[in-house]
Amino acid sequence: MATRKLHITKTIVDQLLTGDTAWDTELSGFGIRCQKKAKVYVVKKFYDCKQHWFSIGKPSEGMTVATARKKAEIILGQIADGKDPAFIREAKKNRPNMKELCERFLSDYAKEHKKPSSIYMDESNIRNHILPLLGKKFVADVTLTDIDQFKRAIKDGKTSRPMPDNGKGGKAITGGTGAANRCLALLSKAFNLSIQWGWRETNPVQHVQKYKEKKIERFLSEYEFMKLAEAINTAKQRDEANPYAIAAIRLLIFTGARRSEILTLRWDAVNFELNQILLADSKTGAKQIFLNPPALELLSNLPRQKNNPYVICGLKEASHLFDVNRTWKHIREFATLSIWLEQEDVQEHIKANNHTPENTTFKQVKLLTRKEKIELPKGLLDLRLHDLRHSFASIAVGGGMSLPMIGKLLGHTQTATTARYAHLADNPLKEANDAIGRRLQGLMEQHRGVTLVKLENKNEI
Repeated sequence: MATRKLHITKTIVDQLLTGDTAWDTELSGFGIRCQKKAKVYVVKKFYDCKQHWFSIGKPSEGMTVATARKKAEIILGQIADGKDPAFIREAKKNRPNMKELCERFLSDYAKEHKKPSSIYMDESNIRNHILPLLGKKFVADVTLTDIDQFKRAIKDGKTSRPMPDNGKGGKAITGGTGAANRCLALLSKAFNLSIQWGWRETNPVQHVQKYKEKKIERFLSEYEFMKLAEAINTAKQRDEANPYAIAAIRLLIFTGARRSEILTLRWDAVNFELNQILLADSKTGAKQIFLNPPALELLSNLPRQKNNPYVICGLKEASHLFDVNRTWKHIREFATLSIWLEQEDVQEHIKANNHTPENTTFKQVKLLTRKEKIELPKGLLDLRLHDLRHSFASIAVGGGMSLPMIGKLLGHTQTATTARYAHLADNPLKEANDAIGRRLQGLMEQHRGVTLVKLENKNEI
């Protein structure tokens, strides 16, 4: 083992052999050691009655002699000022960053107190929004300004990207006000926990205002229901979609259940004798889903896969289907195309381009109408799967059912949740009122006609 004193340069560093140590003649205490695995820049200083060694960095990791010498000067300066650089270094080394906070949030809190579907959403938001924007920051260093910039970045879609294929579908993760608000809620809870764990003293999310969200309540009209049914039946007949995905969509229509409740439904939860689905757990706890005749018929005719406990079977063995978005998109486009083809101006341009309604696709009509600047209705393109649940409720309200009864059918535990459908009860009243008005108008016009005849006859006399 050779120990030498000389002016450390890159050439000296390159020539060092295993076991060699070189001490710099220009800066006392600065040196480099050649260990078995790597060469390491070091600082050696005697203080507090002890000899202390500090590793600065490695040439193999890109650290130059000049950078190492500057770091050595800082450490030696701290010692000269009476500071303890070992304590400072350890404190920085042990400071948790946002990645570690997210990991502990999931392991120590979410997995004990949240449902699997909520954990899945948290993991997605952490992976696709929080880590790209805040992952490298230390927990104690995150400020209110950082959080405010964070929420704006998500709203503007700056972290939007395709989700990696993990067997659960490859849908895109996008931004927007909703995503920003969900991430703020997640971070607020995580920072509250970090205070309990002694990682910081305040919650930087506390005074950051969330975005106002517009609650979307989309209901299918009878005409739209007819077009949706036509699209589903066509997709089924043409074998253009996964039959289990189509079955899932039809069950959502007939039961008003949540998507997760249908996609994860197991055969042992289906009770054909009671005409019910008995869920041991759901978003609101244990739940009954009542099965009407079309839902029962659908389940009775749905083929079961051997050794698969799930009703809506997935692509992998003994798994359920995770995503029906592709099938849902196809069905919505077909239903919307059917609506578009009923417009006279669309029909005329189709014929002018030597097409017929039967052999015209969704994309062709879209391109053609864009070229001709024809305005098209949205059709069913804005319809979400969750809107099928709203539509189930709207049909119930239109049928004269009470809100408490509808709440039980949907599995609501709070009356306020069902109260959002109260305004729909005005529709039958409005229709009845309109019918009365038309009847009264008819009587008034009939009476007016009789009076006019009498007056005309009187004038003739």
